[in-house]
Amino acid sequence: MDTLAKPRPHCQARHPPHPHRFRLMTQPRFSTADESRDKSTRRSFLAGVGGLGLVVTGTTTSRTSATTASKSADAQPGEAPFTNSEELEAFVDDVMADRIGTTTPGATVAIVSGDAPVLTKGYGAADVETAVPVRAAETVFRVGSVGKLLTYTAVMKGVEDGVLDLDTDVNTYLSDSRVTIPDTYDDSVTLRHLGTHTAGFESTLDPDIVADPDTLDSLETLLTNQQPSRIRPPGELVGYSNYGAALAGHVVAEAYDTTFEEYVQSRIFDPLGMTHSTFLQPVPSDQPGDLAAPHIRDTDSFLAADDVYINMRPAGSLSATATDMAAFMQAHLGDGAVDDARILDAETAETMHSRHHVRHPAVTNWRYGFHEYGTPDANLIGHSGATINYTSYLLLAPDHDVGIFVAYNSNPDELPKAVVDEIVAEYELQQAPTTPTPTSRPGGQERAETVAGEYSLTSLPQRGPLQVVDFLEQLTVEPAANGRLRTTTLEGDGREWVETDPYVYEEVGGHDVLAFEVTDHEVDVLNMNREPTGVYQPVPFHGRQLVTGGVLGTAVSGFGLSLAGWGGHTAWKQWTQQRSDDETDKGDSE
Repeated sequence: MDTLAKPRPHCQARHPPHPHRFRLMTQPRFSTADESRDKSTRRSFLAGVGGLGLVVTGTTTSRTSATTASKSADAQPGEAPFTNSEELEAFVDDVMADRIGTTTPGATVAIVSGDAPVLTKGYGAADVETAVPVRAAETVFRVGSVGKLLTYTAVMKGVEDGVLDLDTDVNTYLSDSRVTIPDTYDDSVTLRHLGTHTAGFESTLDPDIVADPDTLDSLETLLTNQQPSRIRPPGELVGYSNYGAALAGHVVAEAYDTTFEEYVQSRIFDPLGMTHSTFLQPVPSDQPGDLAAPHIRDTDSFLAADDVYINMRPAGSLSATATDMAAFMQAHLGDGAVDDARILDAETAETMHSRHHVRHPAVTNWRYGFHEYGTPDANLIGHSGATINYTSYLLLAPDHDVGIFVAYNSNPDELPKAVVDEIVAEYELQQAPTTPTPTSRPGGQERAETVAGEYSLTSLPQRGPLQVVDFLEQLTVEPAANGRLRTTTLEGDGREWVETDPYVYEEVGGHDVLAFEVTDHEVDVLNMNREPTGVYQPVPFHGRQLVTGGVLGTAVSGFGLSLAGWGGHTAWKQWTQQRSDDETDKGDSE
């Protein structure tokens, strides 16, 4: 049976999780200044959603378009792009200099090439109150959902051992557990479904975040009490699920009659020498290294904050240094091994890195645990991560034998993926965007009219307090001239698309792709390249962007109850006080 190991408590920071990123206007205003402010608060809110274990990738911005003069213009797949480590370090230093102190107080970076790290470096402050600097080998960061990659690596190790099978009903491994997945549909939930987020569980976003580590439950208790409904047949659509990742970790623990934390320690951390890594919460006091303090934004500066804890530990409780994450990336790039230390056989690693679920051939799809990045043919795979006040991104470029990891001790609007994007663009790990070639097939304008409408992501909650996230992320698709499309979100984010194949549209000036699945002139699914964590489905008329006035106010109030549910009651009181102050300021100015 899976039980919870109780680590020793550690010192916490001083400030509760700050709610300022969740601020939203509840009164519709129509001046240019207020419209800009609304967009800013919505953007901050959506960035904060990353702290629930899901980074909403469609809202992040990237500055890769500004990058020029590539350092590896002649690099081809199979060639190492980082031929000069000093130039690489200087480039990353410049990229990070733009962000330290403004985007985040501290960051840690690891880049591996071939069989060795070429850069592991800390930037900025691990804790602004003590001015302790970030050190890549010593400063531990909470990496959030990037930890899922270790969970699914553990699953693949079980497959390699013959203990687990990707296509067997997970209930087969839960005979000694109180956790049982109901037979809602004819097809059973399998580990393959869990590793591709296609199990069909209802989205809740929240990986059961708590403020007090003493309230952490065992995985068995958590998965029994917090089980979401099965709302679609398994294998049908992608819908990102923290519960599914936690369930996968529990299956591993049950199959090996140990705890999840002990299994990962003995099968991954110890062989790779990841001495500063742990899924335990709080980080044990005798663990090597020092945990970077989480931080919140306070106007033009940062404040150290109290940490929070993730009950669904296999889904996001990993703490690690950049140096340790470099070893993990080396193992995946090295066919499962680093030097003589092997965590997977080469065949198993290859299987993990192959496609296990195809959303649509024209967009990014799912490997096992990894999602694809960039263009589908670039063979770049990765995963984002976040807790309430930490964020991270890990990318592997197997054709170039390169791995990149970036983590922040904050949860800003612009996430660590933007740094990865700049490195990818500078060193041409994928081709630059090209001008889309319009399809020669007639009927383009009719097809554009067919797909026009509003769409909602399957990875976002369709009910409950966090349904506000779904409202804010809804995508509006409109026909444009010459069979083109225009898309917008509540933030604006207007983009234009050219139809290159029937119902497949490429972004003008970018890598993104829209691929619609249409039956009898009705859209079933919209797949977006940069949103691998789910697919879009048409929104009924009554569910369209009702995110002003009373509807949004009700949703945000519900979100406040969710904050209180994590032990964030103080944060919620501060947030409501800020809203009151905002209204007073507006009244004084009118």
